Amino acid sequence: MSSTFFPQRRFRANQVGGFDANYYLSNNQDVGNSFNQWKNDTSALHFADYVRASRDLENAWSRTHEKHKQNRWVWGAEHWNRYGKNENRIKPLVVGGRQLHPGDTRTVWTGPGQSQAKADFAAWHFDTYGRNEGRFGNENAWYLSPGQQQIRDDKAAAQAAQLAKEQNELMAQLAAEEQAAMQAAAEGAEAGRLASMRGGGSRTLSASGAATFKGKGLKSSENKRGGGRGTSQFKRPYGTSSLAIASGTGTGQSTLNL
Repeated sequence: MSSTFFPQRRFRANQVGGFDANYYLSNNQDVGNSFNQWKNDTSALHFADYVRASRDLENAWSRTHEKHKQNRWVWGAEHWNRYGKNENRIKPLVVGGRQLHPGDTRTVWTGPGQSQAKADFAAWHFDTYGRNEGRFGNENAWYLSPGQQQIRDDKAAAQAAQLAKEQNELMAQLAAEEQAAMQAAAEGAEAGRLASMRGGGSRTLSASGAATFKGKGLKSSENKRGGGRGTSQFKRPYGTSSLAIASGTGTGQSTLNL
């Protein structure tokens, strides 16, 4: 006899849409620790599903049910205590406390061949508690969460502010360099102008001096020549020529040196 609640009680990770057990467990170590403790708590064993999970036990119960009038739970509990706890069998464990009402009880299968048990437990934990605690079932949900979006917006704003600061500093540096270049060019032009003025004044003075010197030379020469000429005018006739003046001589003429 099969229970309609048997498949409904078993909780599996694929029942939670978009759930990534690897992501959830890697980011929630406490869930993995809880599973490691819970999987060894056989007081949470669902005895009826313990019978259903193993075909040999289900067949054995079916053969003896009419004789012993025991339901699966009672028969399964007796088998577990006598034999099962020392055997390597599938153990459907109740999650969320021992709730025996079929509509409320959920189980996760542990034991041989149940490699997905930890993922199933993680999915159950997320669906029951984690979602309401603000945990995320997968990386994409975490990435798109308001908190992460705000973090990215803040980071982008900080980067933009830093970039603007660096650009402003660069523009200020370029402006300072341009101002310095303009000032240096102006100072160079002024220095050239002053140098040009100094050079022009020197040539003027030199020309003036030369003219003055030449003038003095000419005046001195002229005076000298003129002086010589004046002296010659008075001395040369006496030194180089004679004036004949007639005197009462036998010839009727005499010579007078003046």
